[in-house]
Amino acid sequence: MPQVDTTSHHIHRALGEHSHEVAKQDSETSPHVCPECQMPFVFPTEALEVDEWHFAVGLRCPNCDWEGAGIYDDEALERFDIGLDEGTRALVAALDALSAANARDEADRFVAALQADAILPEDF
Repeated sequence: MPQVDTTSHHIHRALGEHSHEVAKQDSETSPHVCPECQMPFVFPTEALEVDEWHFAVGLRCPNCDWEGAGIYDDEALERFDIGLDEGTRALVAALDALSAANARDEADRFVAALQADAILPEDF
């Protein structure tokens, strides 16, 4: 018997237990927001076409390690894609700001060390 991974299990469970809630999920959920920690970091891990307009999607939150699945229509998946793009831009902006702050801090420490005559030729 083939082993079913956790994500596939969630998708198959969503297909079996929640197929009657497709319309409700389509209009009420934001798939990129974690239901556990409320952070907008959820990403898709797997997708399975349910019918012409719906997909069962395996989901994972890297912030709290939540895993789940949902059934979404094209509109909800488009919102998901937009949310992922916005999250990526926010993470890149945060990384850029952190990198700049670290570079300024490193330069300030270097200047302070120069002014204190704490840097010797042997340091290089």
